[in-house]
Amino acid sequence: MTADSSPSPAVVDALEPYVAPERIARIDGVLNQRLASICAVMEDVFDPHNVAACIRTCEGFGLQDVHSITNQHGHRISSTVSKSADQWVDIHRYDSTQAGVEALRAAGFAIWVSDLQAEKTLDELPVEGRIALVVGNAVDGISDAMREAADQRYILPMHGMVQSYNLSVALAISLQSIVPRRRAQLGVAGDLDPQRRWALRRRWLELSVKNADVMRRVLEAR
Repeated sequence: MTADSSPSPAVVDALEPYVAPERIARIDGVLNQRLASICAVMEDVFDPHNVAACIRTCEGFGLQDVHSITNQHGHRISSTVSKSADQWVDIHRYDSTQAGVEALRAAGFAIWVSDLQAEKTLDELPVEGRIALVVGNAVDGISDAMREAADQRYILPMHGMVQSYNLSVALAISLQSIVPRRRAQLGVAGDLDPQRRWALRRRWLELSVKNADVMRRVLEAR
């Protein structure tokens, strides 16, 4: 198989015989619903519990990519909150907002941010193209640089005295608005390209087998 070719449906991973059929069915079912055209971006989210909660939310909605920008703080995840969700997504890390924005632009993403001064809600915005939803930290929100880079700004309606949601709640509300509409637009549940789907399936099978790296080397050497 060449680097840019898609695997044949007839190809069976070497580890498959060692994974329970129900587990394989679960892996394939989740992969069929994975979205690559919507991603989440955390900018300077320094609380490891908030980081983990956001990742868990993304995984639950079927997003495959989470981008983490840390201008000031390191990348930390609370394992007790993430419930291993970080194993099933791809986390992309950047040391500056500029680097993160440039990478997202290069990948064809439009940047969407929530803004209390925005006039439109998410339900009023079209979900065409690739979308990167940005959340900032609980203290300062998103940076001025990220706000200036935004292609779309939207407001999350609030009806209480407190004018903010918890980060993972705000992210979940946002995803609940756009993910079902994207799937309806696609006409299918997921949009992973075949090559990436195959690579993820291979990785996820390895997570299901003890000493998978050793077993794979032995089996593929036969």
